[in-house]
Amino acid sequence: MTTSENEKKEKDRQQAEKRLQNGFTAYNDGKLDQATEAFGDAEIRFRLSGDFKQAGDCRAMIADIQEQNNALEQAVNSYQRALKHYQEADRPLLVASSSLSMGHVERRLAHLDRAQDAYQNAQQIYRKQQNLKGLGNVELALGHIELQRANTNYAAEHYQDAIRYFKEANETTNEADASRSLADIQRLSRQFSEAEAAYKRALEIYQQSGDNYGIVDAQVGLGYIYIDQERLNEATTLLADALNRAGLIEYELGQADANLGLAEINFLQSQIDQALIAAQSALQTYSDQHNALGTANAGRILGEINLRRGQLSYANSIMERSLRTYQAVSYRLGQAETTVGLGYIQYRRGFLSRAKKTLEDGLKQGHTLNNPVVENRALLGLGYVHKQQGELGPAKNIFTDAHDLAEKADSSIGKPTLAAAEIGLARLAILSGNMKEAETLLETAEAAASGNSQNLQTGQLLPEILAVRGQLRLAEGDFTEAEALYSSAHNQAEALQQPEIAVEALLGQAQARLSRGELEAALNTFYETGRQFQLLENTDGDGLAVLGVAQVHIGQQQWDEALENCEAALVRFRQSDDQTNEADAFLTRGLTYRSKEELDTALNDFEQALRQYHQQRRPLGVADTRFARGAIFLLRGDFARARDEQSKAIIQVERVMNSINSPERWGTFLRQYAEQYAETAITDLRQNNDAQAHSLLQNFVQIAGAKEVKQHLQTYEEAIPVGGEELSADEVQINTDLVKRLTQLRRTL
Repeated sequence: MTTSENEKKEKDRQQAEKRLQNGFTAYNDGKLDQATEAFGDAEIRFRLSGDFKQAGDCRAMIADIQEQNNALEQAVNSYQRALKHYQEADRPLLVASSSLSMGHVERRLAHLDRAQDAYQNAQQIYRKQQNLKGLGNVELALGHIELQRANTNYAAEHYQDAIRYFKEANETTNEADASRSLADIQRLSRQFSEAEAAYKRALEIYQQSGDNYGIVDAQVGLGYIYIDQERLNEATTLLADALNRAGLIEYELGQADANLGLAEINFLQSQIDQALIAAQSALQTYSDQHNALGTANAGRILGEINLRRGQLSYANSIMERSLRTYQAVSYRLGQAETTVGLGYIQYRRGFLSRAKKTLEDGLKQGHTLNNPVVENRALLGLGYVHKQQGELGPAKNIFTDAHDLAEKADSSIGKPTLAAAEIGLARLAILSGNMKEAETLLETAEAAASGNSQNLQTGQLLPEILAVRGQLRLAEGDFTEAEALYSSAHNQAEALQQPEIAVEALLGQAQARLSRGELEAALNTFYETGRQFQLLENTDGDGLAVLGVAQVHIGQQQWDEALENCEAALVRFRQSDDQTNEADAFLTRGLTYRSKEELDTALNDFEQALRQYHQQRRPLGVADTRFARGAIFLLRGDFARARDEQSKAIIQVERVMNSINSPERWGTFLRQYAEQYAETAITDLRQNNDAQAHSLLQNFVQIAGAKEVKQHLQTYEEAIPVGGEELSADEVQINTDLVKRLTQLRRTL
């Protein structure tokens, strides 16, 4: 090489060094476009001068900038070019480093197989070079891949190998990083003692080395362990300190992690507004930092928060977005939780077929991942779906499965699920007419929720327990106690920011007032209930409120308004596939047509209601419908058919009565049917079965007292015409005789 060529080469090298320095200056000043241009120019000059090592360094810096700009495919290409430069320079450790960095980017792109190949290429080089730190980094990265794939056992093995390599290399900070990763696996498998010890050790190492970023990460991880254990005061202190520290060192992702943890704590403590603010702040930071996994995590929490608030459309949108993100980054652990959360939102929106499919998918994922939290929640959701669809038998089986699974789970998971399953089973027992079973289930659930050993999530079920007990008392005919229970449930639910339970309790208060005959108060409460259900985007609940308005209008003898509201309720129930309440709507519409004397139309509705009640095995629904049919047949003079319907209804009523836990409540329950028993006795009198009528009412009076049934008999007696031109002599004689026998029957009670 001539002197002039050497001088030119040296000049090029000096220019390359200058451009390299310009690149670092621009990079440190945050001028990334200028830095990229300078590094690119320097790379070319170094390559032409034969300095492939420096050329590789320049290209690696460009890859780093591209990664910061979220240009991940370009970053992969740049690392590949850097790797080739290092190969030309015969720098195997730098080749391995570039391969490792390229694997990290491929992992962010969810190209897990490519990432694994890159890591294993680096691993081969590190083994040849006997580089323990490098081997530790590879094992740590391979562990992250397996965690992404939800292969937690394989991930734990890689993390343990990483810890061993870092220990041998005396790399304490890296050892702490690997220990944190292993502790995360231990937390997922609920090995809290081991996880806590690992995080505390890592925190101690970071504090000794003055690694503030590591301190923040360790505090956040330790905080999440405490959240899972419901040690919420300790978790709050740690996460608040992490948030402050992250702010001081401008560690934005650390701030987001801490905020998201605080959001979870606020959510568990029913501080929903604070949870919303913290989660939104975390989501914004993750989005700004192009952190896909963080964005998905924050979106999932926000979805749950908005589900709780009743903002279902927004909850659905953000939950679907989180699910797509988890799928894009192949993070299966997050997919399972989000799938189940999405299923709950679909259930609340009334999309039951979609909800069922989504929850079944979530259940399968939870089972595959051996995640009892996901499995339990999915089972409960499926129970709610089947109940609303009127499939009470399958719903009971599912709630029982959830109960059995919860009994085998860790107490912090199992107790809330046990109580929730018992509440679900109690709701079904009420519909199925098994009042004793419902009472027992509610007592067990309440003991768990209010006992000394209850956890936070179980305690938050108390308002729902009160509401369901109100439903039980309403079914038993104790309307005053039902209203008091619903009122307590409403107040507690509002205090815990549980709007769905609060409005359910308000609906119960309206139904109790209607049952007591307080029509104006009931009407106003139903209207308010409907407004609140609409705010919660709850079509099914709005249907219940509208049906309640129709029932009030029947009491006010406003038949056209009642029919209009029955139609509106049916539309809403069909939209939400609510076959349970659809049966009630058919019964109510039938009663309205009967009052309008459109008897054939009424019978059609009663037939539809009866078919659904039988399918759902709801004895009180069957009884109410058969009594209503019997009244029409009695009116038409078809006494045999009327008595057949009434007999079948009485069997159902008395079977339910006998299931009531306390015999003292039998009278309260039976008094609800005083009018129907009186009509049945009248049917007997019409067939000249006076002894049977007397026996029937005597048995009724022994349990429920005589006041109500005597009043109904007297009202019927006074309505019987015993004179007038429109009656024939025979009809006058028959009616006069019937009045006499009714009077005698009434006086014997």
